[in-house]
Amino acid sequence: MTTVRDVRVESVSPLRLRLLLEVQRRGSIAAAADACAVGQPSASMHLRTLEAATGRMLLRRNGRGSGLTDAGSVVAGHAARILAVLDEMQNELETLETGEHGTLTIATSETAGVAVLPGALQRFAERHPGVAVSIETAPSGSVLRRVAHGDVDLGIAGETRTAHTLDRTTILDDEIVGIAAQGRLRLDAGCAEPDAIDGNIVLVGPPDSSTRAVTDRYLARAGIRPRRVWELDSASAVIHAVRAGVGIGFLSWLLVDDADAREQIVAFRVAGVEPMVRPLQLIRSVDRRLTPAAAAFVTFVARNAGLAAPAG
Repeated sequence: MTTVRDVRVESVSPLRLRLLLEVQRRGSIAAAADACAVGQPSASMHLRTLEAATGRMLLRRNGRGSGLTDAGSVVAGHAARILAVLDEMQNELETLETGEHGTLTIATSETAGVAVLPGALQRFAERHPGVAVSIETAPSGSVLRRVAHGDVDLGIAGETRTAHTLDRTTILDDEIVGIAAQGRLRLDAGCAEPDAIDGNIVLVGPPDSSTRAVTDRYLARAGIRPRRVWELDSASAVIHAVRAGVGIGFLSWLLVDDADAREQIVAFRVAGVEPMVRPLQLIRSVDRRLTPAAAAFVTFVARNAGLAAPAG
Protein backbone atom coordinates (compact mmCIF):
# COMPACT_ATOMS: atom_id res chain seq x y z
CA MET A 1 0.00 0.00 0.00
CA THR A 2 1.41 3.40 -0.99
CA THR A 3 1.73 5.95 1.79
CA VAL A 4 0.64 9.48 0.92
CA ARG A 5 3.25 11.94 2.18
CA ASP A 6 2.43 15.53 3.06
CA VAL A 7 4.50 18.23 1.40
CA ARG A 8 6.59 20.25 3.85
CA VAL A 9 5.49 23.64 2.53
CA GLU A 10 7.98 25.57 4.65
CA SER A 11 10.81 24.04 2.60
CA VAL A 12 9.28 24.89 -0.77
CA SER A 13 10.91 28.24 -1.57
CA PRO A 14 10.50 30.34 -4.75
CA LEU A 15 14.17 29.80 -5.61
CA ARG A 16 13.81 26.03 -5.43
CA LEU A 17 10.70 26.10 -7.60
CA ARG A 18 12.43 28.35 -10.12
CA LEU A 19 15.44 26.02 -10.26
CA LEU A 20 13.15 23.08 -11.00
CA LEU A 21 11.47 25.00 -13.82
CA GLU A 22 14.81 25.97 -15.31
CA VAL A 23 15.99 22.35 -15.27
CA GLN A 24 12.83 21.47 -17.20
CA ARG A 25 13.46 24.25 -19.74
CA ARG A 26 17.24 23.97 -20.11
CA GLY A 27 17.94 20.29 -19.50
CA SER A 28 20.65 20.50 -16.86
CA ILE A 29 21.27 21.63 -13.29
CA ALA A 30 24.29 23.67 -14.37
CA ALA A 31 22.22 25.67 -16.87
CA ALA A 32 19.45 26.13 -14.30
CA ALA A 33 21.99 27.39 -11.78
CA ASP A 34 23.29 29.95 -14.27
CA ALA A 35 19.75 31.12 -15.06
CA CYS A 36 19.03 31.62 -11.36
CA ALA A 37 22.44 33.19 -10.62
CA VAL A 38 23.50 30.59 -8.04
CA GLY A 39 26.39 28.14 -7.97
CA GLN A 40 25.85 24.58 -9.17
CA PRO A 41 26.56 23.00 -5.74
CA SER A 42 24.02 25.36 -4.17
CA ALA A 43 21.49 24.57 -6.91
CA SER A 44 21.93 20.83 -6.36
CA MET A 45 21.43 21.27 -2.62
CA HIS A 46 18.25 23.31 -3.12
CA LEU A 47 16.83 20.71 -5.49
CA ARG A 48 17.58 17.87 -3.04
CA THR A 49 15.82 19.88 -0.34
CA LEU A 50 12.81 20.28 -2.63
CA GLU A 51 12.75 16.53 -3.25
CA ALA A 52 12.88 15.92 0.50
CA ALA A 53 10.08 18.44 1.05
CA THR A 54 7.80 16.72 -1.46
CA GLY A 55 8.89 13.23 -0.48
CA ARG A 56 9.37 12.28 -4.11
CA MET A 57 12.14 12.04 -6.68
CA LEU A 58 11.75 15.04 -8.97
CA LEU A 59 14.85 14.81 -11.15
CA ARG A 60 16.12 12.10 -13.45
CA ARG A 61 19.84 12.51 -14.00
CA ASN A 62 21.74 11.09 -16.96
CA GLY A 63 25.14 11.55 -18.55
CA ARG A 64 24.01 14.40 -20.77
CA GLY A 65 22.05 16.41 -18.22
CA SER A 66 18.91 16.20 -16.13
CA GLY A 67 15.19 15.94 -16.76
CA LEU A 68 12.06 15.73 -14.66
CA THR A 69 10.29 12.62 -13.43
CA ASP A 70 6.50 12.43 -13.65
CA ALA A 71 6.33 13.85 -10.12
CA GLY A 72 8.78 16.57 -11.10
CA SER A 73 6.57 17.60 -14.03
CA VAL A 74 3.57 17.86 -11.69
CA VAL A 75 5.53 20.06 -9.29
CA ALA A 76 6.88 22.17 -12.17
CA GLY A 77 3.36 22.83 -13.47
CA HIS A 78 2.27 24.16 -10.11
CA ALA A 79 5.59 26.00 -9.68
CA ALA A 80 4.94 28.08 -12.80
CA ARG A 81 1.59 29.23 -11.44
CA ILE A 82 2.95 29.89 -7.94
CA LEU A 83 5.82 32.02 -9.27
CA ALA A 84 3.47 33.90 -11.59
CA VAL A 85 1.22 34.79 -8.63
CA LEU A 86 4.23 35.99 -6.64
CA ASP A 87 5.32 38.15 -9.59
CA GLU A 88 1.81 39.61 -9.79
CA MET A 89 1.89 40.45 -6.08
CA GLN A 90 5.24 42.21 -6.47
CA ASN A 91 4.03 44.19 -9.48
CA GLU A 92 0.83 45.30 -7.77
CA LEU A 93 2.67 46.34 -4.60
CA GLU A 94 5.14 48.39 -6.65
CA THR A 95 2.32 49.96 -8.62
CA LEU A 96 0.67 51.11 -5.38
CA GLU A 97 3.84 53.01 -4.54
CA THR A 98 4.96 54.40 -7.87
CA GLY A 99 2.00 54.32 -10.23
CA GLU A 100 2.28 52.98 -13.78
CA HIS A 101 5.81 51.80 -14.40
CA GLY A 102 7.88 48.75 -15.07
CA THR A 103 9.29 46.95 -18.08
CA LEU A 104 7.06 45.42 -20.73
CA THR A 105 8.69 42.42 -22.42
CA ILE A 106 7.44 41.46 -25.88
CA ALA A 107 8.57 38.63 -28.15
CA THR A 108 7.74 39.42 -31.75
CA SER A 109 8.06 37.84 -35.16
CA GLU A 110 10.30 39.62 -37.64
CA THR A 111 7.35 40.85 -39.69
CA ALA A 112 5.68 42.56 -36.75
CA GLY A 113 8.96 43.70 -35.23
CA VAL A 114 10.14 45.43 -38.39
CA ALA A 115 7.00 46.60 -40.15
CA VAL A 116 4.32 47.06 -37.49
CA LEU A 117 5.57 47.38 -33.93
CA PRO A 118 7.81 50.49 -34.15
CA GLY A 119 4.95 52.85 -35.01
CA ALA A 120 2.71 51.34 -32.33
CA LEU A 121 5.44 51.62 -29.69
CA GLN A 122 5.98 55.26 -30.54
CA ARG A 123 2.33 56.00 -29.82
CA PHE A 124 2.34 53.78 -26.72
CA ALA A 125 5.41 55.57 -25.32
CA GLU A 126 3.68 58.93 -25.68
CA ARG A 127 0.73 57.70 -23.62
CA HIS A 128 2.71 55.65 -21.07
CA PRO A 129 6.04 57.39 -20.42
CA GLY A 130 6.67 55.41 -17.22
CA VAL A 131 6.84 52.05 -19.00
CA ALA A 132 10.10 50.73 -20.48
CA VAL A 133 9.89 48.18 -23.29
CA SER A 134 12.16 45.22 -24.07
CA ILE A 135 11.74 43.55 -27.47
CA GLU A 136 12.95 40.10 -28.58
CA THR A 137 12.69 39.01 -32.23
CA ALA A 138 12.18 35.33 -33.02
CA PRO A 139 10.24 33.05 -35.40
CA SER A 140 6.55 32.84 -34.57
CA GLY A 141 6.75 29.34 -33.09
CA SER A 142 9.44 30.47 -30.67
CA VAL A 143 7.39 33.55 -29.77
CA LEU A 144 4.47 31.34 -28.72
CA ARG A 145 6.72 29.10 -26.61
CA ARG A 146 8.28 32.07 -24.83
CA VAL A 147 4.84 33.42 -23.92
CA ALA A 148 3.64 29.99 -22.77
CA HIS A 149 6.73 29.52 -20.57
CA GLY A 150 6.35 32.97 -18.99
CA ASP A 151 9.65 34.24 -20.38
CA VAL A 152 7.94 37.37 -21.78
CA ASP A 153 4.74 39.27 -21.01
CA LEU A 154 3.26 39.28 -24.50
CA GLY A 155 3.93 38.01 -27.99
CA ILE A 156 3.11 39.21 -31.49
CA ALA A 157 3.27 36.49 -34.11
CA GLY A 158 1.80 35.15 -37.29
CA GLU A 159 -0.68 32.29 -37.36
CA THR A 160 1.15 29.24 -35.98
CA ARG A 161 0.10 25.86 -34.64
CA THR A 162 1.08 25.07 -31.06
CA ALA A 163 0.27 22.58 -28.33
CA HIS A 164 0.14 25.40 -25.77
CA THR A 165 -3.14 26.97 -24.69
CA LEU A 166 -2.83 30.70 -25.32
CA ASP A 167 -5.11 33.70 -25.74
CA ARG A 168 -4.82 35.09 -29.28
CA THR A 169 -6.28 38.33 -30.59
CA THR A 170 -5.99 39.18 -34.28
CA ILE A 171 -4.61 42.68 -34.71
CA LEU A 172 -3.92 42.74 -38.43
CA ASP A 173 -4.52 40.64 -41.53
CA ASP A 174 -1.35 40.15 -43.53
CA GLU A 175 -0.67 38.68 -46.98
CA ILE A 176 2.33 36.61 -48.01
CA VAL A 177 3.56 37.42 -51.55
CA GLY A 178 6.35 36.17 -53.77
CA ILE A 179 9.39 38.34 -54.46
CA ALA A 180 11.92 38.18 -57.28
CA ALA A 181 14.64 40.37 -58.71
CA GLN A 182 13.45 42.74 -61.41
CA GLY A 183 13.20 40.86 -64.72
CA ARG A 184 13.78 37.39 -63.27
CA LEU A 185 10.20 36.15 -63.77
CA ARG A 186 7.71 36.66 -66.53
CA LEU A 187 4.58 38.04 -64.88
CA ASP A 188 1.06 38.32 -66.21
CA ALA A 189 -1.04 40.88 -64.31
CA GLY A 190 1.28 40.49 -61.32
CA CYS A 191 1.09 36.69 -61.29
CA ALA A 192 3.74 34.02 -61.97
CA GLU A 193 2.90 30.61 -63.39
CA PRO A 194 3.52 27.59 -61.10
CA ASP A 195 6.20 26.15 -63.43
CA ALA A 196 8.19 29.38 -63.01
CA ILE A 197 8.26 28.70 -59.27
CA ASP A 198 9.47 25.13 -59.82
CA GLY A 199 12.27 26.35 -62.06
CA ASN A 200 13.81 28.57 -59.38
CA ILE A 201 15.51 28.10 -56.05
CA VAL A 202 12.89 29.00 -53.44
CA LEU A 203 14.35 30.87 -50.46
CA VAL A 204 12.51 30.29 -47.18
CA GLY A 205 12.85 31.24 -43.52
CA PRO A 206 13.39 28.94 -40.51
CA PRO A 207 11.00 26.01 -39.86
CA ASP A 208 9.35 27.84 -36.91
CA SER A 209 8.38 30.75 -39.15
CA SER A 210 4.68 31.48 -39.71
CA THR A 211 5.54 32.92 -43.13
CA ARG A 212 7.12 29.64 -44.17
CA ALA A 213 4.30 27.50 -42.76
CA VAL A 214 1.60 29.55 -44.49
CA THR A 215 3.51 29.56 -47.80
CA ASP A 216 4.05 25.80 -47.70
CA ARG A 217 0.38 25.20 -46.94
CA TYR A 218 -0.98 27.36 -49.75
CA LEU A 219 1.46 26.06 -52.37
CA ALA A 220 0.83 22.43 -51.36
CA ARG A 221 -2.92 22.95 -51.77
CA ALA A 222 -2.25 23.95 -55.38
CA GLY A 223 0.05 20.95 -55.91
CA ILE A 224 3.20 23.10 -56.03
CA ARG A 225 6.20 21.50 -54.31
CA PRO A 226 9.43 23.29 -55.27
CA ARG A 227 12.34 20.98 -56.06
CA ARG A 228 15.07 23.28 -54.72
CA VAL A 229 14.51 24.97 -51.36
CA TRP A 230 17.15 26.90 -49.47
CA GLU A 231 16.60 27.79 -45.81
CA LEU A 232 17.77 31.18 -44.52
CA ASP A 233 17.57 32.52 -40.99
CA SER A 234 15.60 35.74 -41.52
CA ALA A 235 13.37 37.72 -43.86
CA SER A 236 16.19 40.21 -44.29
CA ALA A 237 18.47 37.44 -45.53
CA VAL A 238 15.78 36.31 -47.99
CA ILE A 239 15.44 39.86 -49.39
CA HIS A 240 19.20 40.22 -49.84
CA ALA A 241 19.48 36.85 -51.56
CA VAL A 242 16.58 37.67 -53.90
CA ARG A 243 18.19 41.01 -54.79
CA ALA A 244 21.40 39.15 -55.59
CA GLY A 245 19.53 36.90 -58.02
CA VAL A 246 19.94 33.68 -56.03
CA GLY A 247 16.28 32.72 -56.32
CA ILE A 248 12.77 33.79 -55.37
CA GLY A 249 11.22 34.11 -51.93
CA PHE A 250 7.92 34.52 -50.13
CA LEU A 251 7.49 37.24 -47.51
CA SER A 252 4.90 39.38 -45.79
CA TRP A 253 3.70 42.22 -47.99
CA LEU A 254 4.42 44.50 -45.00
CA LEU A 255 8.13 43.79 -45.45
CA VAL A 256 8.04 44.04 -49.24
CA ASP A 257 6.01 47.26 -49.44
CA ASP A 258 9.07 49.42 -48.91
CA ALA A 259 10.37 52.06 -51.32
CA ASP A 260 13.97 50.86 -51.20
CA ALA A 261 12.96 47.23 -51.73
CA ARG A 262 10.66 48.03 -54.65
CA GLU A 263 13.52 49.59 -56.61
CA GLN A 264 15.25 46.21 -56.91
CA ILE A 265 12.61 43.51 -56.43
CA VAL A 266 9.11 42.88 -57.65
CA ALA A 267 6.24 41.33 -55.71
CA PHE A 268 3.95 38.75 -57.30
CA ARG A 269 1.22 36.22 -56.62
CA VAL A 270 1.17 32.66 -57.95
CA ALA A 271 -1.40 31.92 -60.64
CA GLY A 272 -3.99 29.43 -59.42
CA VAL A 273 -3.14 29.99 -55.75
CA GLU A 274 -5.54 32.02 -53.63
CA PRO A 275 -4.05 35.03 -51.79
CA MET A 276 -1.89 33.77 -48.90
CA VAL A 277 -3.59 35.65 -46.08
CA ARG A 278 -2.75 35.04 -42.42
CA PRO A 279 -3.49 36.96 -39.22
CA LEU A 280 -0.89 38.66 -37.07
CA GLN A 281 -1.91 38.06 -33.48
CA LEU A 282 -1.31 39.49 -30.01
CA ILE A 283 -0.47 36.51 -27.79
CA ARG A 284 -0.86 36.23 -24.02
CA SER A 285 -0.83 33.40 -21.50
CA VAL A 286 -4.13 32.16 -20.09
CA ASP A 287 -2.44 31.08 -16.83
CA ARG A 288 -0.64 34.27 -15.95
CA ARG A 289 -2.07 37.59 -14.88
CA LEU A 290 -0.79 40.57 -16.87
CA THR A 291 1.65 42.97 -15.28
CA PRO A 292 0.42 46.60 -15.10
CA ALA A 293 2.68 47.48 -18.05
CA ALA A 294 1.41 44.55 -20.15
CA ALA A 295 -2.20 45.34 -19.26
CA ALA A 296 -1.66 48.93 -20.37
CA PHE A 297 -0.33 47.73 -23.73
CA VAL A 298 -3.23 45.31 -24.28
CA THR A 299 -5.69 48.10 -23.47
CA PHE A 300 -3.84 50.48 -25.80
CA VAL A 301 -4.08 48.01 -28.69
CA ALA A 302 -7.76 47.29 -28.05
CA ARG A 303 -8.83 50.93 -27.70
CA ASN A 304 -6.67 52.58 -30.31
CA ALA A 305 -6.14 49.87 -32.93
CA GLY A 306 -2.53 50.45 -31.91
CA LEU A 307 -1.02 47.83 -34.18
CA ALA A 308 -3.45 48.14 -37.05
CA ALA A 309 -1.47 50.91 -38.72
CA PRO A 310 2.03 49.85 -39.84
CA ALA A 311 4.85 52.27 -39.17
CA GLY A 312 5.38 52.96 -42.89
